[in-house]
This record gives sequence, structure tokens and C-alpha cells, in this order.
Amino acid sequence: MGFFDKLFGKKTITEDKGGNLSLSPNQFLATDYIKNITARYKKEAILLLPHAVGKPVNTLQSKFGGEPNFNGFEKYPCCDSCQAPLNFVLQLYKSDFPMHYFPGNKNLFQLFRCPNEKCPEAYSDTFQADHKMFVYYFEDNEKQTKHFERPQPEEGEFEEPVPDCVLQPKRAEDYPNYDDFDDITNEIERIYGEELADCFMDEFSAAQRTKTGGYPSFTQSPFYPVCSCGKNKEFFFQFSSEDTEEGVTNPAPDNWSPHGIMIGDLGNIYFYVCKNCGEESIESYWDCY
Repeated sequence: MGFFDKLFGKKTITEDKGGNLSLSPNQFLATDYIKNITARYKKEAILLLPHAVGKPVNTLQSKFGGEPNFNGFEKYPCCDSCQAPLNFVLQLYKSDFPMHYFPGNKNLFQLFRCPNEKCPEAYSDTFQADHKMFVYYFEDNEKQTKHFERPQPEEGEFEEPVPDCVLQPKRAEDYPNYDDFDDITNEIERIYGEELADCFMDEFSAAQRTKTGGYPSFTQSPFYPVCSCGKNKEFFFQFSSEDTEEGVTNPAPDNWSPHGIMIGDLGNIYFYVCKNCGEESIESYWDCY
């Protein structure tokens, strides 16, 4: 130990594997042990980061809300359970998001939602969403899009249509939530102690936003469905209530996202697919606080 280390009482870092390590949070996160774990679990996600613009966004653009590209439809799409006209939620083009799941020659992903609070399939265990969600894939290379007038729903309780929002996509390193790290978090606590284990989870976890790729940011227990072919389905997309625009802190109850959809109590809807079986195998699951 040098003169200045003795003078200022610098501690030697010893990894004694007994939970009594003399590590600061920054030193802990820089250990080879933690680097190896994060390298093993790290996945890339793209956060969509919707931003309200207050004016129509081009129908040939990846976006939230407003009017979609209707070229794949013969008429305005309605819920097959209650016949309510669907709310358009989101569309992604493969040219913008090549890492998103697109089957075969399809290049357009669209997500719609039944707005009817009283729909027979709302909060259904069968469709695993607070409101029934509809996933569509199309191959579309047209330079113009169809237009359909949205039918007026009958009287009742309906969610408002999603306003036009542009996307401000951002690549992010994504990590599992606590339960998805297998026994790693318990091992970290055993070796480094509870405080640094909490530091690890604060630093490395699944992003709680609408995103393509990465890990689901479960608010309850993890859920990973098995396909009828016997293979585990892969998580590929998350639709989240918590899409607060960057720079907004402590949002008001009605300002958690520019798209305006509240999934239960600040919940998420997770989408899975068996890539061997294709888009027919897509299913969703939801949870909330």
C-alpha cells in the first residue's frame, strides 16, 4: 500500500466470496463477475418512445395512432366478439424495424385494440389482455393507402382513439427482470451482500416501455408460453402503459403516455411467437400492478 493509500485509508478490494467485500457500487459493477453475467444475458431492444405531434402522421410511416395504412383491409376492421370498430394502436414497417418479427414476405406489422369496456372478451383469460388485441401482418409496397371512415360505436363505455404520435426509436441494452435471472440474483446476494444485489437489479433490468425485442418487463410472475408444436414461444414485442415522454417526471394520472392507453393499472401486454409455426402461433399475455 502506497503512502497516499495509507494516509487516506484506502481499502484493499478482496473478493472473499462471503458477502463482506469492500466494494463501492461502481467497483462492484466493474468486476469481471458482473461483466460476465451481463454479457451472457444482454439483449438489444428498441424502445419506440412515441411523441405526440398534434397533427396527422403519414399513413406510410411507422407510428402510433391516427389513421393507419388500410391497404390490407376490405373495410374498417371491427372486433369479432362485440363488433365495435377497433382502435388503431400502432404500425411498424420492416424497413424501419428490421429486427422486429416479420413472417415470410410481410413488411407491415399492425396492432389494433377493441375499445369496448363491455366486450365479452375484455379481461378474458382466453385472449390474455385487458382489452382484446388484434395483430395483423401484411405485405404492402404501395405508394398510397386506402381510407375508411371509422364507424361510430354504439352507446357504451369506449376508450378514446389513439392520437397521432411519431416514434423516436432508441436502441437499448435490455436485461431480464429479477425472476428471469435464474438463481443469479440469489448468488450475487450470497457473495456480495444485499445492498450490492439491489444495486445490480437497479442497474440491469428490463425496460418498462413499449419496445420490440429485449425482455418482457413483467410486473407479476414471468410467463413464457409453449407452442402446440412443443417449442417455447419467443417474446418479441411489448405494449406498455408507461411510455411517458422523456423529460416528464411524476406524470399526472392521465399523462403516462402520449398514446393514452392505460392497460389495467400501469400494465403491459406481451407478445410471443413460435418462429417455426409462424404468425398463427402469436399469443399475448398481460399483467399490471
